[in-house]
Amino acid sequence: MGMIYLVRKKLFRSKEGMKQLYYAVQRTLQPRGGVTTEKLAQRMASRKGMGEGDVQSVLVDLPKYIEEALREGESVTIRGLGSFNLAITSEGFEHPDDVMPGKVRVSRIYFKPDRSLVGRLRQNMDFFRYPLSKYFPHEMLRPETLERERVHTPNTPEDEAKDTGTVID
Repeated sequence: MGMIYLVRKKLFRSKEGMKQLYYAVQRTLQPRGGVTTEKLAQRMASRKGMGEGDVQSVLVDLPKYIEEALREGESVTIRGLGSFNLAITSEGFEHPDDVMPGKVRVSRIYFKPDRSLVGRLRQNMDFFRYPLSKYFPHEMLRPETLERERVHTPNTPEDEAKDTGTVID
């Protein structure tokens, strides 16, 4: 299908005063949580000629093994997907001797996507604008935009979602 996007206004201060520009932002039209482990296992099993249960078992266990490696202070790299790294922090102390293990905590887990993944997404991604007339006042839009949307969007994704029971965020 591709990714549906909305248009949002952002305000900036400039020498001339406040300036507004419009940007594309992601619109999520999917069940909460996205593609589940079960669905991912179905897709992978059908393409790899493996049993769905075998694939699902690997997918379910993968986070445990990533966590285990991160707990050992290692990073985890999955070729074609990316790398996971742990970041730690502590309070600030006036003397280095005061930075004790009990004061250290995990601050974040970073994921850095593999360059090849990013490259493939940039090359092969389709984008579709959600009809502006569904969330912008009509007086803000050009007449030709309203006409084009009236002709080309007889059934909106929200209408389809109502029919299928899909949650829209």
